[in-house]
Amino acid sequence: MVETNINFQLGPGAEEIGLAVMIKDLIAQNLEQNPHKVSDFVKLNIGVGLVVTDVDIEMTMAFSKGTLTVHPGISDQALIVIRTEADIVMAMSNVKIKFGLPYYFDETGREIIQAMRNGGLKVKGMILHLPSLIRLSRVMSVHP
Repeated sequence: MVETNINFQLGPGAEEIGLAVMIKDLIAQNLEQNPHKVSDFVKLNIGVGLVVTDVDIEMTMAFSKGTLTVHPGISDQALIVIRTEADIVMAMSNVKIKFGLPYYFDETGREIIQAMRNGGLKVKGMILHLPSLIRLSRVMSVHP
């Protein structure tokens, strides 16, 4: 891995959730390929719930200063909860980052904005935890 203090793990039962494994691996690979993202990852200290409505999956990504543990279900510690469909989750991982912020002015970005407008993407805790949400976007994006 990029640094010895970086750790990725699946909580009990999460190994049976394909999306949980995929997201853990996606973030690990992003950090391996883009070491500049490690500082954002280490600064994340928050639970992020993900509800994927069209495939009936709920999971929590628990970030704790260099460790990501993915758990099945939505934990009480999830201060951000993202509720959307699988294709929007994939679009979120494909959003470009420009000037340190997610870029919503291309096709992928417009798809995400449209989903927010029509209720297909809901983010509870977005305003209160905006810095963490931006860091999460940078860590999850497959773009450098």
